[in-house]
Amino acid sequence: MVIAILMAVLLVMLTFSFHFAVLRWLSGGMAQIAMTSGVRIFVIVFVALAAHLVEIVLYAFAYALGGGALALGSFGGLAVVGPLDYLYFSIVSYTSLGLGDVFPSNHLRFITGVEALNGLLLIAWSGSFIYIAMGRLWPWRTCVEPAPNKRR
Repeated sequence: MVIAILMAVLLVMLTFSFHFAVLRWLSGGMAQIAMTSGVRIFVIVFVALAAHLVEIVLYAFAYALGGGALALGSFGGLAVVGPLDYLYFSIVSYTSLGLGDVFPSNHLRFITGVEALNGLLLIAWSGSFIYIAMGRLWPWRTCVEPAPNKRR
């Protein structure tokens, strides 16, 4: 159990630090690159998505390690035998979708619960970041107002 807790804490620290660094670069470092507002928004969305995919891969690697060498548990339901299976389970857990066709046992359940909470927070963080970026970068046009009445 101690190994599972340490692994979960390490994963949270890694993913939060990585996400922080990515969002920090998107808000500051990317400013050095010349691009239009529309392209900048496009880049922000896709870099945030890429960051989530990297974080999902970290958890998938942890499941492979925990289910194999560390013997923290196993998976029931559909067979989990290759990297794509671990990645699939990690995506389902990270997004809190939880289909239930693959499910962990023993201490891997703890790491799965932590991943769901971690993913929820990181997705919300990206969502709020994109919302703020859209408010600053999106070229909103003012609504057309009727012409004022002229007095004669």
